[in-house]
Amino acid sequence: MRRLAVLLAALLVPPTGAQAADPSLCVARIDGRDVPLGYDKDEPGLRDHFSRREVFFTAWGRDTCPSYVVLRSLTPDLTDEQRDPFCLRHDKASDSVIGYDLGRRDAYGRCEKPASTVCKRVNQTRNAAVAITGAATRGAINGLRALPDGSGAVILGGSQGYVSGVLSSIGGAAAALAASPAIAAGAAVSIVAVGGAVYACRD
Repeated sequence: MRRLAVLLAALLVPPTGAQAADPSLCVARIDGRDVPLGYDKDEPGLRDHFSRREVFFTAWGRDTCPSYVVLRSLTPDLTDEQRDPFCLRHDKASDSVIGYDLGRRDAYGRCEKPASTVCKRVNQTRNAAVAITGAATRGAINGLRALPDGSGAVILGGSQGYVSGVLSSIGGAAAALAASPAIAAGAAVSIVAVGGAVYACRD
């Protein structure tokens, strides 16, 4: 009886603005596994995030999640604008997304150019990102460049030794990143500072 009373009470409660509509569920293939995700189909500007080709692909393919939903799940601390430099890295062998990388996106949100690089967040505080962005704004370091896409991202690329040297010259929290395994282990690496976070992209 108590369960019935609770159910009836829930049915009688009128919907409010605070009670959002149930999310649309989808499945993304990530690292060889099917991962359930949810998103709002009524989100303003939704169609700006993916192409008609992708709409068809997600309706009939194995992956039913739009690519921007997958990228959001992998970069939860960024806004859609801050995600502009990134694309989804797809692995043919496992037919799944294995991460994200720097580069232009194709009609399915995947990286246009095949490569083995993926990006990983390497800092836990905003200090390093602020230091790198500040150095780029001041023009203090050659090689640091701000992307013109409105994302606010600053990129530094080159050999591991070069990137580590630049980070060390900036000092502070940026210098501490130079010894990060994500940077020190790669022969070549790209550093992206965006949205208060720093990402290392390497093989």
